[in-house]
Amino acid sequence: MSEAVVVDDMTKMAMSGVKTQDVDYKTEDDFPIPVDSEHKAMTLNIFSFSKPHHLAFHLSWMGFFVSFVSTFAAAPMIPIIREDLNLTKPQLANAGLAAVTGTIIARVLMGTVCDLIGPRLGLGIVLLMTAPFCFAMPLVTGATGFLICRLGIGLGLATFVACQFWMSCMFNSKSVGIANATAAGWGNLGGGVTQFMMPLVYAFML
Repeated sequence: MSEAVVVDDMTKMAMSGVKTQDVDYKTEDDFPIPVDSEHKAMTLNIFSFSKPHHLAFHLSWMGFFVSFVSTFAAAPMIPIIREDLNLTKPQLANAGLAAVTGTIIARVLMGTVCDLIGPRLGLGIVLLMTAPFCFAMPLVTGATGFLICRLGIGLGLATFVACQFWMSCMFNSKSVGIANATAAGWGNLGGGVTQFMMPLVYAFML
């Protein structure tokens, strides 16, 4: 067993929620995969769910994926939403703009949140904050409500910051590039999946 090493504060916060109750990781030998002196993983195995590194990898891209699905879920349903709510083209354009512009400020704030409490809690908080807007969407009856819901849901795209921050905490320079790229790519895939998923959900509910 090698001697205990000091882990930086960011890595501690990133790992705090994913270590098991009966294992307290203190040395390199305590981890199921090769790690460096800062306890960051030196390799990425996308098929592994080992704690804490690979579990964090999968949780981060899944959180990002969910935010993309919810943000762009309205897009393939616009023809139906337009008729149901009697929306004009400018109103639809404003709602679409709100869905993606609100995230600019949200991402800046998410950077500060990650610095203060870590990416795990930051990602969870933003998903919980956007959930009420998702549940409220079926109750919308006009243009204003539609714009507010799309704005609120779009704030979830700030999960991108937490996702990338988390990967940087969990993987070292030998693997953080592929970890960041894979997590971001799989998260962005949500924007494509929702394009064919939402029409199927709508057809099933008819």
